Amino acid sequence: MRDFVAKTAIGGSEPKRDVVGTLTFQEREDVALASVSARLGQEETVKAKLQTVCGIPAPDAGRWEKGETSSLHWLGSDQYLCEEAFAGPLELARRMETELAGIASVTDQSDAFTRIDMTGQGATGLLQRLTVLDVEQMQAGAFNRTAIHHVGCLLRCNEARTDFSVYAPRSYAISVHHMLIEVARAL
Repeated sequence: MRDFVAKTAIGGSEPKRDVVGTLTFQEREDVALASVSARLGQEETVKAKLQTVCGIPAPDAGRWEKGETSSLHWLGSDQYLCEEAFAGPLELARRMETELAGIASVTDQSDAFTRIDMTGQGATGLLQRLTVLDVEQMQAGAFNRTAIHHVGCLLRCNEARTDFSVYAPRSYAISVHHMLIEVARAL
């Protein structure tokens, strides 16, 4: 039997934290993600149920909503990404699947994406070099798909100009992290 060693998406034994100038980057391994797609004809029922299950309304296009223990992100028409603190493998997805049985399709995304939080002055300047989004105009609550270094990512604005979260595909986490750090060093 081999001795396997668990590593984070960026390759460390602990979530990676980098400070470059005024910017701080924090890999987050403590979140669970599940995508929710409403089935045909169940769109409004799913929205109402998400309000009950998550305690927050389903977000409008290009937005995310934060509740006490959950957050919901708009992924597309009648599609949402639910995020909570990690409580165990598949815990969130199974609970959402039970709550939304027959009206939505739920898929665990916890190991599909890696969240990298980026805070500090200069975050806007960094993102302007890496994405086509008008990040200078993004306000808290904005959530969009974009490409960062040719990798499809999700970008969440937590606080205008200074606090963003990048959701990178786990298989590209090292590349996206590397590019964020390299551009931060060049600012």
